[in-house]
Amino acid sequence: MSLLGRPRKGVASVAVVAGVVLLVALVDAWVASATARGTDALSANALRSVELADDMRWQLSRLVPPQPTGGTDDPTAHQALEWLGRDVQAYEPLATYEGERPEWLTLSGLADSLEVDLTHADRPALARDAQAARESVNRLIAINRVEAEDIGARIRELGRRQILVDMLAGGLVLLVVTQVAAARLRAMSREQLAAARSLELVESKNQALEAFAARAAHDLRAPLVPIQTLASLIVRSGRDDGDARLATRIGSAAERMSALIDAMLVFSRSGRLPRGSADLRGAVDEALDELGAATTGAELVVEVQDATVACAPEVLGQILRNVLGNALKYRAPDRPSRLEITTRIEPRWVTLAVADNGRGMEAAAVERAFEPFFRGTSEGTGHGLGLAIVDSYLRALGGSVQLRSEVGVGTWVWLRLPRIPPGAEGALHALPRRQDVPLDTGT
Repeated sequence: MSLLGRPRKGVASVAVVAGVVLLVALVDAWVASATARGTDALSANALRSVELADDMRWQLSRLVPPQPTGGTDDPTAHQALEWLGRDVQAYEPLATYEGERPEWLTLSGLADSLEVDLTHADRPALARDAQAARESVNRLIAINRVEAEDIGARIRELGRRQILVDMLAGGLVLLVVTQVAAARLRAMSREQLAAARSLELVESKNQALEAFAARAAHDLRAPLVPIQTLASLIVRSGRDDGDARLATRIGSAAERMSALIDAMLVFSRSGRLPRGSADLRGAVDEALDELGAATTGAELVVEVQDATVACAPEVLGQILRNVLGNALKYRAPDRPSRLEITTRIEPRWVTLAVADNGRGMEAAAVERAFEPFFRGTSEGTGHGLGLAIVDSYLRALGGSVQLRSEVGVGTWVWLRLPRIPPGAEGALHALPRRQDVPLDTGT
């Protein structure tokens, strides 16, 4: 249940954070949009008011009184009066500020009076009304200045409000994320505590199983000693050949039983390895030397580079003896045996490749090669634990093993071991973790 609940909790946490962020983003976008619209409207109205007021002042300056001898047909004055009326009408919807509407009414009345004055060629009235209109426009311009200052203050206030909303939104998001992160950290802490307790329990059980295996091996080996001894005495006593052959078979069976007990004891301890380091080239030479007679008649090609691996010498020796022993044991009957051992050095890893031209294995046997007690052939004296021990050792070291085989062609084994760089032999506590990626076998 706990494993199934973790993804759901994670998805729920992400959904909560995403929901809050989306809500805050929508509110912030709405406030920003409203602020922008308000600012644009205020700015546009203010600019339009200033533009119209300035244009009206210009049109009033073009109102030249007609000459006494001339008529009222003055195109410049008529055009200026027409455009002045147009600007006055356009100003009406913008006259919303305090004191602006009465002044606009005054200016509108003066514009009508100017039209009458110009029609009747009343020069004194035209000059008087034009001067009054200019003063009215100047008052509108003064009101516009005050309005502009007020608009600037309102825009600054809108900006401050926007900043406040952004700060609140950011604070809310930070608060939610902090709470979710704190909840996840507490959950992770509980999970780590539970995992630590589980590891302690597993460790305790492993120790109990290891102690049981040692006791069982001792108890099982104890009755084999007198059996082997009595069988040996019977053989040496010189009795008839039938008794000697029977005693020899009894002794051989007891030896196989003792070897099986030893292999089982090694396999039970293969997940608990001592720390240490070993020279790979020296370990290969030593393993081949120990195999001794098994190498007779075999062509050995050893191209192992100097490298130090994070593996105790006795463990590395067991791994090499099992792999090399299998390669030499299952030879092809129709050709001389050839064993090739090479290495590839990487910054953190050493890959040892062992290739033989032996009998090879079928695909089904390759798939089960690392299973305990599985034997790919009924021939030989093995117990089916060699490769299982190798796999368990390498897993415990953080490395891996891969195998490929073809019937009638041979077998290839790749051992990936953690490497200790030159000068870092003392850093054995920082062993790399197991890599589950496939090895680059070069095939």
